[in-house]
Amino acid sequence: MTRHWQGRKKDNEDLDEIGFSHFTKISSVSAILQHTDFIKEMDKISDLPKIILHDILSRLPYEDAARTSVLSKAWHETWSSFPILVFDGSQGVLMDWKDRKDPLKIQENRRKANSFLKSVDRTLVRFHHHGFAIKEFNLSMMFFHPRFMPHRVDRWMKIVGESSSIQVLKLELELADCFFGCEFDSHAVDNYYYLPPDIRADKLIVNHRIRFPMLRILSLVYVYLGHEQALEDLISGCPMIEDLILEHCVGLENVKLKSAKFSGFREIHVDVPSLEYLELGNDKLEFPCDISIDKCRNLKVFILEAVSSVFVSNQWLRELFDKFPLLETLELSGSVTSESLMISSSRLKVLSFEDCLELKEAKIDAPNLESCRYSGKSSHMPAAISFVNCSNQVDFDLGFRLVSRMDLKRLRAFFQNMAPRNVMVSLYLGIMRGSSIVFNEDVLQNVQVPLPRIKQLRLSVAEETEELCVLLINDLFWSFRPAIISLNVRLCSRIFLKLLLEKLRCHNEEERCCSSSQMKCWWHDLKDVKVRSYPEKYENLSDCEALLDSLPINFSFRALRLNFELEWDSLQGAQRSY
Repeated sequence: MTRHWQGRKKDNEDLDEIGFSHFTKISSVSAILQHTDFIKEMDKISDLPKIILHDILSRLPYEDAARTSVLSKAWHETWSSFPILVFDGSQGVLMDWKDRKDPLKIQENRRKANSFLKSVDRTLVRFHHHGFAIKEFNLSMMFFHPRFMPHRVDRWMKIVGESSSIQVLKLELELADCFFGCEFDSHAVDNYYYLPPDIRADKLIVNHRIRFPMLRILSLVYVYLGHEQALEDLISGCPMIEDLILEHCVGLENVKLKSAKFSGFREIHVDVPSLEYLELGNDKLEFPCDISIDKCRNLKVFILEAVSSVFVSNQWLRELFDKFPLLETLELSGSVTSESLMISSSRLKVLSFEDCLELKEAKIDAPNLESCRYSGKSSHMPAAISFVNCSNQVDFDLGFRLVSRMDLKRLRAFFQNMAPRNVMVSLYLGIMRGSSIVFNEDVLQNVQVPLPRIKQLRLSVAEETEELCVLLINDLFWSFRPAIISLNVRLCSRIFLKLLLEKLRCHNEEERCCSSSQMKCWWHDLKDVKVRSYPEKYENLSDCEALLDSLPINFSFRALRLNFELEWDSLQGAQRSY
């Protein structure tokens, strides 16, 4: 499904003609202001047609696009007519549970809600007055009041509906709760927002059905659709519709659509042979979900999330691949499965398991498989995943969240039980503060086989105790031989980063002495370390250490990613007894 605001994948022809395709690589306004070439060409860019300036803004994160309005008068005018409107009412709302009954905090939240509503009013009235086009309208608020706000949202929808260029429409209208001094029954239909009749295109206004001739994406969350026919009437008025997302909508018992993501429904019926993408979820609700999708013979992507009424067994998988012979992507998240699964498909290219707690073993027979992913808590790690008749080029991505304890012996055993051994693996470990990794030195004393080779080891480490960080670093390198270590600096503690840099540099030979231990130090196998970073460029370990030393203790790291490319002495690593 299309995700909102991830940067538009448009042709760069217009930008390339004027030599500004490099603009798409600049990730923030602060970076733009520091970009000397951009400063020199500011006047030239400002003189470009509005359609090109809008295209430039659409390639930036929305917050940064908004900040361009301060660059110059021309950029302010460009932003004022920018046809992508995103209104997020959750920003700045106080949501600490202990404050839910605090009258001052409730009053402050109401003040912010009123300010938000007036902001939407002003913007849409201005767009309507000047006749500006609206291509995307994204409204999200968590304080919908069923008595005072429906008429206001109706007015907004009327203005949006009058824009023939609207391509993306997203509404998320969650009922106001205790944080705003309200208590509404979320199961009562009268508390939901009703799509107005001229938007629903009811049969009474047949001549006005095509309200959104250019609409490609429609997302409705916490919206009442009126009756079974209402949604089909709405879709019939949107001939260009490609993606539909419905979550926690009421007023429908059966849904019959071409392309959709469904969540929170008791019954889902999709009867469209041309369907290629389908995402179904039950939002971890307890009631069973009746699903009928058998006629979607051309389905290529199937994502199943937390649907407790579906038991994923070997028989279910066989029937799935028989029903959908073109299926290339299967993603199971929070699914109830058998302990042992056999996945066999000649077409499957992408396979993903996430938080499938019952799964202990999986055998995958898929000759065209390109990527496989498993993620979950380390406490529910499967014993083995093996690949049969699969290419050695399969991208196997593992991710484990450590919230308490993790035994590296168990993780190492998982790799040793994996077949074939030459499958290259990317491993992610998310280690929370207070987590502990159990390391058993005696287990590795007589191991003769090469240590598992990891293509990439991605780490986020919140631990701030120096002793535990040292143990963690040593234990990981005693257990694995990663070709690349990748860190998002924002997700790692300063003490862990500093100790890792020191360990990798290892400039003092005396500190590397391991004569007192029966187990040789891992850095004897480490031949070379190269640094790669983004977006700032740091080329060696000393530069990275200087960066850490220059920042104040309470500094919140920017989105900096550090990659360390490690060269190991593979021959010694294979022969030495650990």
